[in-house]
Amino acid sequence: MTAKFIEGLRAPARAGAASPLLAFIAGDFADAVAQVWRAPHAEFFALPAARRHASAIVLGGLSRKQIGVAELRRTVEFGRDAVVAEALVGEAASAGLMRALAKSGETLWKCEEYEDFLKLLAEPLANEVLRHMDIVRPASLAPLSELPQALRSAPIVRILPSAMAARDLGLAYAMAIKMRSPESAGRIARSWGSGGERHQVFMRAIDDLTPDAFRMPEAAPKLPATFERIESHKRLKAVALDFRNCLAEHAGRVAEGRMAVYVWKVYPAVAVALTWDVGGWRLAEAKAAENVDVDETPLRELVDTLEQHGVRTGPSVATLRSRLDDHANATTYTYQPGPGFADQLVLGDLWS
Repeated sequence: MTAKFIEGLRAPARAGAASPLLAFIAGDFADAVAQVWRAPHAEFFALPAARRHASAIVLGGLSRKQIGVAELRRTVEFGRDAVVAEALVGEAASAGLMRALAKSGETLWKCEEYEDFLKLLAEPLANEVLRHMDIVRPASLAPLSELPQALRSAPIVRILPSAMAARDLGLAYAMAIKMRSPESAGRIARSWGSGGERHQVFMRAIDDLTPDAFRMPEAAPKLPATFERIESHKRLKAVALDFRNCLAEHAGRVAEGRMAVYVWKVYPAVAVALTWDVGGWRLAEAKAAENVDVDETPLRELVDTLEQHGVRTGPSVATLRSRLDDHANATTYTYQPGPGFADQLVLGDLWS
């Protein structure tokens, strides 16, 4: 069980065992609830949904105030909303808490889902959105959680079709700032949050993925001595032959300065390709010989080294624009990466 039991709870006796109905309603918290509200748990079932969720937050060890068994029952059964909210999160952060919990469903959530909820509640923009949501559930909070704090405003959240769309919008926001300066962050957030339907919001994001000032490709990064930069057509052909891959087919882009190829001299050696777009240099591919995928541990080491030298990871700007266009037009044609570390790097995207 993920919940942290409150002080004073003992191992459940027979009378404190969870009934099947309680197990359904309280989920991971069923045994802890059964120790506070003994079978048949009538007083717990009689609580409004907001008070049951409040109990779970306390039982999960997430409340600001440490509450014993007797005080928990007294607070959630008889306390005013303001008193319950203050016990959970403190007076300064209590605005909107009970209103949001009242829309959180009849069944309790997982402990980590309450943690995410409380973090959002503590942010002014997200708090306002939560108070005005018709339904407050872990699934409905997912898009809000995926957004950077500056974009957690009602006009943006209400048009998001999915957590994936929110994640892509967050990537676009970071990229749009990177193309300009940190001072542009506020202006961009205000522009995207200025209202309109889904298509309008995403089209603003797409437009901001073109920098204000055009620039030519910068010199490829100078990496540590463990990396060999491939600087001739002959050497590129030799590396492609050694690794048995298709790098030689990209000679034109390397010559134009829009791709840089390196050999990372570890064991086993890794062929690394960086590509240039308006967002700067990004990691586009990393493969061992015979196009074998790199294990996660060395791949993380590679990413850390590249990021220290100004190389970004993730989708190319062209791929991100395409994904945003899909979200804007409610289409689903563009490949979306899985949740794993390697998936999020979007390796193999050499031409975008």
